[in-house]
Amino acid sequence: SRQIQSHPARQHIKSTQIRVWSLNRDNMSKSDIEKLKEISAKKYEDQATAFLNVYWKKHYTDEKQREELWTWTNIFIKLDKKGKKGCELNEFDAHRFLEQIGETLSVKDMRAFLKSVDIDFNKKVSLTEYLVSKFKVDWKQYVNTPIGMDEKHQKELEAAKVAVNEAKEKADAAILEKKKSDQAATAAVRAAEEVKEALQKVLAEEEKYNQKLQKLEIESKNMTLGIVKRNRAANQLAQLKAKPTLSLQRAKLTLAAAEKKAKKAAKKAAGAAALAGEALKRAELAFADAEQKLQQILDRPVAGGQGSSWWLQREFEEAKKYMPKSKLKKMMKKMAEQKE
Repeated sequence: SRQIQSHPARQHIKSTQIRVWSLNRDNMSKSDIEKLKEISAKKYEDQATAFLNVYWKKHYTDEKQREELWTWTNIFIKLDKKGKKGCELNEFDAHRFLEQIGETLSVKDMRAFLKSVDIDFNKKVSLTEYLVSKFKVDWKQYVNTPIGMDEKHQKELEAAKVAVNEAKEKADAAILEKKKSDQAATAAVRAAEEVKEALQKVLAEEEKYNQKLQKLEIESKNMTLGIVKRNRAANQLAQLKAKPTLSLQRAKLTLAAAEKKAKKAAKKAAGAAALAGEALKRAELAFADAEQKLQQILDRPVAGGQGSSWWLQREFEEAKKYMPKSKLKKMMKKMAEQKE
């Protein structure tokens, strides 16, 4: 089979390693299989935090390791058509995942790898199944490890999670409204430019019109010309005074339309800017609430829940990237003052 070159910073996954990763599924009780399916059916983020919680001290004491899991999880999400709502990858996308993290396999080894990690025999790879194989953990022990969080801490964690998700949603909404506001502002500027161009056209046509009037005025009074030419000039002058040139009329109509369009665009831009401002305020309030709830969790860490707390904080930090830096800095400063 065709061999794909591996990333130089990664060790190539050998067939022998795959055999070592294979789990003794025969020794697993039905309840363990059900627990596996239950965990693997969770969203990728929930699978990641569950693994973090159990193996925090063993595999995730270093920030680099935690960031690696964050990256892997987001690659799973990106490759899955269901996105964040997904929970496992098919063979093709699992292969793409390994390629992206530098652990490429031949087609033969890839199939052997999938067979070794697909514990529930559904021909797909969940993030949980990959992590179990990657770290060669005792699967049976993993699914039966309780998380040491009491009911109060669990509720606080859930409340913080809801607040962080709301902050992310409000930030997304603020970004969308800001985008609409920017587009409306651009349209308003463009419309204003069209007014300027239309005005210049009117001025140019008026200059031509006035020059023509002046010329006919002079001809109608020029006694060196014959009576016929003077009368013809006088008639044309009267007609032109009564009805300007067609090009001038068109220029004025274009200007009027441009002014009407610009007025409408300016009104729309002002409305969009107001909506964007309101959306940003809502995002700021949601971020402040999430920060407060998250800080309560971080101030009182609980054994077994470090993974959930870290993941929540990481999501919050990611969401903050999309907030205007000036607004975020002001908000953080205000919160720091409140703590004092």
